[in-house]
This record gives sequence, structure tokens and C-alpha cells, in this order.
Amino acid sequence: MKSNRPYDHRKAIALAKIRENYKCELRCGSTVDIHGHHILDYSLGGEATPENILVVCEACHNKLHSGEIYVESIDYSKK
Repeated sequence: MKSNRPYDHRKAIALAKIRENYKCELRCGSTVDIHGHHILDYSLGGEATPENILVVCEACHNKLHSGEIYVESIDYSKK
């Protein structure tokens, strides 16, 4: 399935997935159905960079969008 996202978004998500070894950064640590989620939404000025991408499984991604999980920010500069 081809993504409708611009190249810079797809690249940022791919780099973030590599950074996290294709593992959900949230509660479960799953390696199944891995997605990229903008920490600061693109429509609100969030950048298409790996630093603004949270790597999550589909279940946690759905919880993020439904408000069951809230992420304020993540600072990768300290890793």
C-alpha cells in the first residue's frame, strides 16, 4: 500500500523506526504493526523529523488518537 504522505514524512517515520529498532516506544514494546505518530501534529506546526516521531504499535497509536494515552514530549537529544 502506497502512503499519501510527502517524502519527508515517510523518511522521518522510517528513520524513527530504525532508531527504535521497530519497537513500540509506549507501554507494550510490541514489534507488530509499527506506525509513526507525530508528537506535535503536523497541522499544528510539528516538523516531519525523526525527533518529532513517536514509534508506536497500531494499538497504542489508536489509544493516542482516542485520548487514552497522552504524550507531552520526548527529548532524544539526551540519548
